Amino acid sequence: MQRLVRWLWAGLMLVLPISSFPAISRFFGVQSVAALSILFLLLLFILWFVPYLWRGGKIPLAAVPILAFVLVGLVASLGSFFLPFPSFRDVSRWKSIVENLVTLGVGISVYLIAASWPREKTDFNHLFRWLNYGGLIMILWSGLQAFYTIKYGGYTAWMENLQTMISSSGLLYFKRVTGLAFEPSWLAHQLNMVYLPWWLAATLRKNSAHKFRVLGFSFENFLLAGGLATLFFSYSRVGWLAFLVVAGYLILDLSLQIIKKLQKVITRRWELPILKTVGKTILPVVMFLGLLAVYLGMFLGAGLGLSRLDPRMEQLFNVTALKEEGVMMFANRLVFAERVVFWQTGYEIFNDYPVLGVGIGNAGYYFPEKMPAFGYGLTEVSQLLFQDSGLPNTKSLWTRLAAETGLIGLACFLSWMFILWKSARSLRNSPDRSLQTIGLFGEFVLVGMLVEGFSLDTFALPYFWLSLGILTAGFTHWMQGTDPPRAAM
Repeated sequence: MQRLVRWLWAGLMLVLPISSFPAISRFFGVQSVAALSILFLLLLFILWFVPYLWRGGKIPLAAVPILAFVLVGLVASLGSFFLPFPSFRDVSRWKSIVENLVTLGVGISVYLIAASWPREKTDFNHLFRWLNYGGLIMILWSGLQAFYTIKYGGYTAWMENLQTMISSSGLLYFKRVTGLAFEPSWLAHQLNMVYLPWWLAATLRKNSAHKFRVLGFSFENFLLAGGLATLFFSYSRVGWLAFLVVAGYLILDLSLQIIKKLQKVITRRWELPILKTVGKTILPVVMFLGLLAVYLGMFLGAGLGLSRLDPRMEQLFNVTALKEEGVMMFANRLVFAERVVFWQTGYEIFNDYPVLGVGIGNAGYYFPEKMPAFGYGLTEVSQLLFQDSGLPNTKSLWTRLAAETGLIGLACFLSWMFILWKSARSLRNSPDRSLQTIGLFGEFVLVGMLVEGFSLDTFALPYFWLSLGILTAGFTHWMQGTDPPRAAM
């Protein structure tokens, strides 16, 4: 059984890049979010997780806030039947609530299984090795897409047929790679939530899940380069921004470490009081101004690059249009107004129901009465309201949490993230380089998640759940190990 479980984990990690598998979609009766990895997850749940709990296995304490969030979501959903409910679409409220609670259950299951199974270093290496193999396939397929769409402006019939077999959308985009995912933004999401954080952390900590080296470079070093190229050719603006914020976090963290070291040197070696004052007060100010200049340069450079590379961003620096037309029209010029409308609608729902929200999956019912008037002039919004049969959504995890679970649910979710952040930072103190790498990996995932949360709002995609589960398992392994934990940095 143990060998079977390890092979199931290998299969799950290998097929992670396939974010919506048509056969699985038809089996579960859903349209898009049905990753092939759900099949392996289901088998792991039945064959390993249930027996694990039956034998007295414990769920990590870090899971308490997210389990509390599930309880809040359930209470909010049941309580929604006592709210004045708008009449919109012939969609059963019970069906909508149940389907969305099931997707939340899928995400929570991914987190709990990933947080409970790895216990030894060999387990973590097993997961990351197969993660790397799946990532290599994703990069190679994305590279082939980039080659054909850039050189020939299109794709061959066999490529389109293959994409139809592995993706529910079946679409290949002009001059944008989609990998094995449903669409380019989903490709960027999985890169930022799983692959790039691991490859970057392994590169910075000089760690690898593999023993072999090529000219001194690890497998993760090569995958990091390929992953960054794949992210670039996805042309996902949120994906680019998420990785840019991670890079900014790295610079900030390194700068703070330099300041601390310089202050220690000045305090110990400089005898004159005026020099010590300089080290304690003026040095941090100078470093802050330097960091500010670096960040401004990074984001202005990224904005300039976007305006040159992406036709949607050509008007990014058109300040005159922003002044004359306002924020919404300017966002429309950037082909971004639809997202702003969805976010604003979610905020309006939260503003009316701030404590518990309107219940999991119910935000879409309130769109016609809460959406700003500007939204009716946008093609995508009009299509969602008047042509599509399903319920619209907020297109953002953060606005969805606020609108559907209120302040209480949002607080539980953010508390869970904060605990995981402290766990990731604490792993820096481990003498084990592998655990240090897992901690850094978790930090990158959490930082990137702050931005990626403005792009996707589904609970069913397994990526951040899996990464945070592995982080939790790493921290649990350290706490139960022989080297005593010290205070978090």
